[in-house]
Amino acid sequence: MTQSTNDAAPGQAGRAAAATPAVDPGRLPAWDVDELPQPRPLRARNILALIGPGLVLAGGSIGTGEWVMGPQTAARYQGAMMWIVLVSIAAQVVLNTEVMRYTLCTGEPIMTGFMRSRPGPRFWLCVYLVLDIGGWWPARAGLAAQILVVAVQGLGPQDTISQELVRQVSYAVFLVCAVLVLFGGKIYNTLQVVLGGKFLSTFFYMLFCCLFFVSAETWGRIWGGMFDVTRLPRNEAGVPTIDWSLIAALAGFSGVGGLGNIMASNFVREKGWGMGGKVGAIPSAVGGHQIELSHIGTIPPDNAETRTRFRGWFRYLIVDQYLFWAVGSVVGMMLPCMLGAEYLRVESLQSGDQWRWAAALATDFGAAQGQIFRVLTLICGLVIMIPGQFYDVDNTARRWTDAVWSGSQRARRLDKGKVKHLYYTFAGAYFVWGISAYTFFPNLSASTMMVIAGNMANLAIAVAIFHTLYVNCRFLPASLRPSRGKRAALIVSGLFFTIMFGLVVNQKIVPLLFAPR
Repeated sequence: MTQSTNDAAPGQAGRAAAATPAVDPGRLPAWDVDELPQPRPLRARNILALIGPGLVLAGGSIGTGEWVMGPQTAARYQGAMMWIVLVSIAAQVVLNTEVMRYTLCTGEPIMTGFMRSRPGPRFWLCVYLVLDIGGWWPARAGLAAQILVVAVQGLGPQDTISQELVRQVSYAVFLVCAVLVLFGGKIYNTLQVVLGGKFLSTFFYMLFCCLFFVSAETWGRIWGGMFDVTRLPRNEAGVPTIDWSLIAALAGFSGVGGLGNIMASNFVREKGWGMGGKVGAIPSAVGGHQIELSHIGTIPPDNAETRTRFRGWFRYLIVDQYLFWAVGSVVGMMLPCMLGAEYLRVESLQSGDQWRWAAALATDFGAAQGQIFRVLTLICGLVIMIPGQFYDVDNTARRWTDAVWSGSQRARRLDKGKVKHLYYTFAGAYFVWGISAYTFFPNLSASTMMVIAGNMANLAIAVAIFHTLYVNCRFLPASLRPSRGKRAALIVSGLFFTIMFGLVVNQKIVPLLFAPR
């Protein structure tokens, strides 16, 4: 492995200073070599101009966890086990910053880094397809359909909802979300507007409701549960009773979860941060005809100037992830949890009527505070779910476009402007999968899809964390690799999600395998 010169003069670190990368490129072609762009000074006006990935991730993450799993857990356990939310988001922000590190240094999304690993792209494409497909369920469109049916028919907490009608409306909602990805120039621009608006409108409405309609006791109980790991839900005999499938799904859906977190690296590239400004972006079908995307990224030489510039970019990344994403994700989860603890009737959750879970918080809150809040909360649920499903379509298509665009020799022979064709091929495949899910699993509610996806998310994110640790220690210039502290944090984070997945398997799967026959 060759090493680049570390004492190059500032401004001379580009192609003239190093013709080859400073590290072995693994199982894909070598990167181009160029200077790391100079970041703008860290000032308030520049932060506002550059912030984006954290807000997009926060907007995309508010959905099934925050609107369904969180309020359910809060209503059932009244603050117990809420520390899972804090630990999950803390573990995810460690992963987010590390996948973003890779893209700052190479311009490639972390999925391309995964493809560089041995034994090669074909192996890792199969592995991540198996891990990812469990999260492809079109749950958010189905949850939006539940809300629409309840709203239009004016159903109350005791009324019966039509399972078949919910399923039919799910088709229409899913189709609308699939069409949204066609527009916007760079698809990231559409995401930033839609998901940023979703996050801010949801935040302010839920904050208003919690400030004026949630008791101080509930505020203390729910927020206190985030820091009290000794508080456990117990039955009448005082024995701890924990539904690990619910708790693990809460962990999987707090923040982003699953392979959704690795999208932080894609958004660094789309935003043009670091070396992401050297490679291009994924264009939309309408309005993005002049946008191209390189198959392989660009890496900087390992010298003093690169290290200085990288630290400047990383400061922006820290503000984006810790201030916007992590804080936004915690607050975005806790506000609906407080409303759920105060108003969500536990008996409605125990009835088995999973075809109306997404509307349960709105109907119960409205029953207590009046029709206007029932309507506004139902609208809030729609604002969460419909853009969330749009995000899921893009998320899945983008992830696999990047994997194949760089990992496949055939795809690498395509013109740089043809990336949108590959993107819309995967978006179409996801659309067919979603329609098939509603058609061939008519008795599978969106709520059940959500629980399945949430638990599979824990296994997927655990694998992604450990793989990111390998990629960043293997393929980045030595001086830009994560510190020992960050490596330890990645290991602990990966173990947390592995344990969550293992607890569900032990409680739900093992008894079935070893039950007496």
